[in-house]
Amino acid sequence: MWTKLRIVVFQLCLITLTQATEYQFKIDDEGVYRPCENQPGNPSNVDALLDMSKLKVATHGGVLEIEGEPPVIWKDVQPGDTITFLGQIYRMEHNTWQKTMFSASSKNFCRNMFEKGQLWYQFWTQHITNSDEIKTKCLNTPGAVLKIEKYQLEMKANVNIPSFEGRYKLVILLEAFDKRNTKRPVSICTEIRGNMVKV
Repeated sequence: MWTKLRIVVFQLCLITLTQATEYQFKIDDEGVYRPCENQPGNPSNVDALLDMSKLKVATHGGVLEIEGEPPVIWKDVQPGDTITFLGQIYRMEHNTWQKTMFSASSKNFCRNMFEKGQLWYQFWTQHITNSDEIKTKCLNTPGAVLKIEKYQLEMKANVNIPSFEGRYKLVILLEAFDKRNTKRPVSICTEIRGNMVKV
């Protein structure tokens, strides 16, 4: 009898684990790329990295549509600088932003920018059509143009996490370091804020 009970409990656990819930991320109406809040060093927003007038970003319900050819305009960086990347998701709890377990990072983004296993490749860099050129120029060459094909990003997730609904933000931080590993004065930080709702 106990063996049968253990099997039933195990099967119920498997069923629970395999029944993921679908959630939709609804971006705030104020715009997609917002300046970072409370970041050390007062970093600049994404419009100090790319000429955003050359990039079309629109939200249609739960879908983000992106296309354009924005040139790099990041001041005080030079070809050969090392670019670091950090993407961290935060959740609002008790009126304060708390780190979640979801993050992605690179100590050398120019080297990792087009690696297929990386999250940023899935959501962004696979859609850069002149990848051979950008592999060389990266984001540390002012004037380099990122040719981004038109694509749609559905802001949905299937997760097995209880109580996933709530207010979230994705913080993306880019920093440049010269050949002596001295940090350049202008860092880039942007936030994408919104609400996660059950579909």
